[in-house]
Amino acid sequence: MSGVSKLVTEEVVISAKEKLKQIGKAGYLATKLQAVIATKEHGIQKVAEVFGVSRVSLTNWIKHVKNNQTNRLVLAVGRGRRSKLSQKQKETIQSWISDNHQITIDQVKQKIASSFGVELGRSTVHRIMKSLDFSYITPRPQHNKQNTSLHEEFKKKSSP
Repeated sequence: MSGVSKLVTEEVVISAKEKLKQIGKAGYLATKLQAVIATKEHGIQKVAEVFGVSRVSLTNWIKHVKNNQTNRLVLAVGRGRRSKLSQKQKETIQSWISDNHQITIDQVKQKIASSFGVELGRSTVHRIMKSLDFSYITPRPQHNKQNTSLHEEFKKKSSP
């Protein structure tokens, strides 16, 4: 068994457990706190291997918990993939949809490609539409051989 680090004291473990109770066991911060708690029993090297992080990162997490700086364990703002479209371009898309409520995802996708020169997938365009507070509504399916006059007559006779 590997040696137990002098950084991991009982106070650090108690502090990490209390914070974990506050936030719950889901999320990236909870994973970091669980790693800090596990180092008390299993050591930094073994926990770092299990959690797939470096020993230096794990040591920094322990120091943040020890110094009551758990806010430094949270992911920084601005991480992740940047959008291919600017806010101004998204506003333009919003005006397209507002002007034509019957526009389809494929039509928006083609307009984006022709206007901005950016190729996006259907799911990305759908995600953008949802972020702009638009929903994708599909019409009710209607069979091409359906007789509309018989359909209307049936509705008239069956309504109370």
